[in-house]
Amino acid sequence: MDKAPKIEVCSYCSGFDVNELKNKVKVKIGCIGKCSKHNPDLNGKVYGFLNGVFTVCDTKEEFFEKIDKLEPFQLNGNENPLVDAFLEHLEKWRDEHEKLRELCLACQLTEELKWGQPCYMLNNKNLVIIGGFKNYIALTFFKGALLKDKDRLLIQQTESVQAARQLRFTSVEEITERETIIKAYIEESIEIEKAGLKVPVEKKAEIPIPHELQIKFHDDPAFKNAFYALTPGRQRGYIFYFNGAKKSETRISRIEKCIDKILHGLGIDD
Repeated sequence: MDKAPKIEVCSYCSGFDVNELKNKVKVKIGCIGKCSKHNPDLNGKVYGFLNGVFTVCDTKEEFFEKIDKLEPFQLNGNENPLVDAFLEHLEKWRDEHEKLRELCLACQLTEELKWGQPCYMLNNKNLVIIGGFKNYIALTFFKGALLKDKDRLLIQQTESVQAARQLRFTSVEEITERETIIKAYIEESIEIEKAGLKVPVEKKAEIPIPHELQIKFHDDPAFKNAFYALTPGRQRGYIFYFNGAKKSETRISRIEKCIDKILHGLGIDD
């Protein structure tokens, strides 16, 4: 991705006609989570985020002068080019992915692409992962069950999930409004990892792999590899779904319908 200054302004709140910037620089126009309605000190000011820093000026000319002096935006040295490529071709939730990525990298986490999703690590240990779903985008904390969650925002995806918890969002605006809270949750997860804390996990009974799925594994090694590359939770989700059919032909039909999703690293509910 080409590097350029990152400029974020609001067409309603930034104190000037933001369309003047369109012919001048690449600019992102949308809600920035700040407005004079909730912050009276911003009345009569010109403001926005310049390279991730909230900047307030007395005049439009002063604001434009600061823009002219901006260097290309760099999150930090932990950006992974595989994630760059992933985001470049992403159609849904792209802006939300980029905003959550910015917050994760601001906490000095290492970025990898795991299970086809941006994953953020500390000392080679998974902390959080960003994933887009049909109706929301989630920031999933691998040890979320240990977070204090004083704001009661974390969601347990299913009853069978013991450790992970999600923060869910449906827009960039929602992420921006909760930026301080999100950072606090990430920082707390960092401290949990540094302390070496582990989530108490109940041992689960082995789920039998249906005979029809075993046959598919034997006939299609690429499919088998893709299935076992899924997270354990996604594997269990599929096996539960396949085993839920009473007739063999129904199990075969369910497997065939899920092949494409499995090959693309997706879970049954993704």
